[in-house]
Amino acid sequence: MHTKTEGNTFTKEIGQTVYGVRYYFNEDAKETMQEKINRMLVIEVNQPEI
Repeated sequence: MHTKTEGNTFTKEIGQTVYGVRYYFNEDAKETMQEKINRMLVIEVNQPEI
């Protein structure tokens, strides 16, 4: 896997597919990135299986 970062975007190559990702961080956010990741993980774990 290869990753290339430039500004607020990056590309990630997985196998034969290249993904382009653009990200944005709100400077006025009330939670840290770690808090956001933890919140998302809790939501994911608590979702019922399909």
